[in-house]
Amino acid sequence: MAKVSTDIRERWGGVLQQRREALGMTQEKLGRALGVKGTAVSNLERGRTSPSAEVLTTLDKVLGTDDELATLWDDLVKEGKIPWLGQMEELEKKAASILDCHPFLVPSLLQTTAYATAVMRAVTPWEPRATTDSRVHDRIARGKRFQKAETPVMMVVIGRAVLLDPIDDGPIMCEQLEHIHSLASSERITLQITNEPLHPGLVGPFSVLDPAPEREIVYVESAYKGQFIDDPTAVGEFKMRFHRLQAAAMPPSQSLRLIEKTIEGFRHE
Repeated sequence: MAKVSTDIRERWGGVLQQRREALGMTQEKLGRALGVKGTAVSNLERGRTSPSAEVLTTLDKVLGTDDELATLWDDLVKEGKIPWLGQMEELEKKAASILDCHPFLVPSLLQTTAYATAVMRAVTPWEPRATTDSRVHDRIARGKRFQKAETPVMMVVIGRAVLLDPIDDGPIMCEQLEHIHSLASSERITLQITNEPLHPGLVGPFSVLDPAPEREIVYVESAYKGQFIDDPTAVGEFKMRFHRLQAAAMPPSQSLRLIEKTIEGFRHE
């Protein structure tokens, strides 16, 4: 087996640990299913050892993850494809600023528990509830750490569709809008809402981060899995797209007033 970097093993091992814990399974129990001791599972999760092809297949079968772990491992070890998987929060902490665009939903860092749960269940309704709950817990914890910190500065542009086509008829959406209104009012984030149906953000959700001392990167969301882009030309295009989006969106004060009006509408329905 070709030598694999510790960084890649640790990133993959972190996902293995998340999937195991989501099922409430101990390392010892998973080890028995693999025919090894619990310490062998610990070594995999901590990035000390690499999984064999047989272990990858067994893990996906036992954890009910289809071929996620095997595919992820293959993706990570492919030459020239070293994504920042599992390091998003670290990149956010290092960044001086985050430019975040989402045309259809509230960005994950700003979501409430009820909103995140509703979105995840809608996108993947067949997923075990325990897995959804675990992913929501991780997302909300990450968001709380960001919201309590003073940096990075976060500039957000969301599509007006978030308000015009809400995910529910009141309770969940009202709580979510109150939450982002509070964050914007306290100047933890700068929030703008698109003013026209046609805008540069229709390319899809993306974030631009500048984690010193590394160069700027873009994280692009997709229906399958996110993608990191560090090509300077492509990053420059996304930054230009975001700034054009800002220029065409409502000013922050007007955006806040629209959110207030929307909240009042929910309360009187």
